[in-house]
Amino acid sequence: MPHFTDKALKEIFEAYSEIWYKHIDLTIEINSFAERLQNERAKEFMLHGVSRRMFLVYRCVESIFDLFPPDRIKILKSNDRFDVEINLHAFMINIYGIIENIGLALAHENNLVGEKSQQNVHPKAINLFDRRFRRLLNPHLCAYLRKDSITQWYNQYAKNYRDALAHRIPPYVPPSTLNEEQEHKYQSLEQEIRRLHENGDYERIEERQNEQISLGRSNPLFVHSFSEKATPVYLHPQLIDDFGTVEELLKTSMANFYCESQSKE
Repeated sequence: MPHFTDKALKEIFEAYSEIWYKHIDLTIEINSFAERLQNERAKEFMLHGVSRRMFLVYRCVESIFDLFPPDRIKILKSNDRFDVEINLHAFMINIYGIIENIGLALAHENNLVGEKSQQNVHPKAINLFDRRFRRLLNPHLCAYLRKDSITQWYNQYAKNYRDALAHRIPPYVPPSTLNEEQEHKYQSLEQEIRRLHENGDYERIEERQNEQISLGRSNPLFVHSFSEKATPVYLHPQLIDDFGTVEELLKTSMANFYCESQSKE
């Protein structure tokens, strides 16, 4: 039985097929926009921060879909699953980095960087989702950043998973999903492996481990820490959702880049 319904699979593949075109258009838009900025540091954050990261984000999505198509049922080889995780980690850290780079570009272009005051923010405190920094921005951008949908995405998912990756338990893709019968078989093999290990029968241990690996089907979820009660997330839809969210965030930021006091045509 597939992980997704036929309708869901169709929607996932259609959305994925559009990402290449969106990535190209967005990169052109970012580069063109950056060239019009007056502050060189802001320009650098857009050109060499946001634009470079967008390409990495796109390549991570492409690599994951190549390694682990959403319609795949067969269990991934261990190295392929590790490569999915490597790409997932790079994807997450660069999604978060894009958010940080946008904030830094906005701050430098609007002369908001400096010692903490009513109109300045220390570089380490620049964050689009920080209430004190946000109030200095264009009102339209501020209103967008205060929307429940974007704040929940950032706090409950983007920052949560980025912090877990950087500081705690890195997100991982479980090797398989098992039904009740397969779970019992897996545990039975695990007990046998322990007995074989006590007897030093390493050849049979490998055989039993291969039997374990063959049980079940691929698992299209990722999660970080079970002890933190992290919510497992469906891999492919989340990649597409994250790409779309960052696209929306970028377009909204570029359309409302200047504070009211420095508004430009």
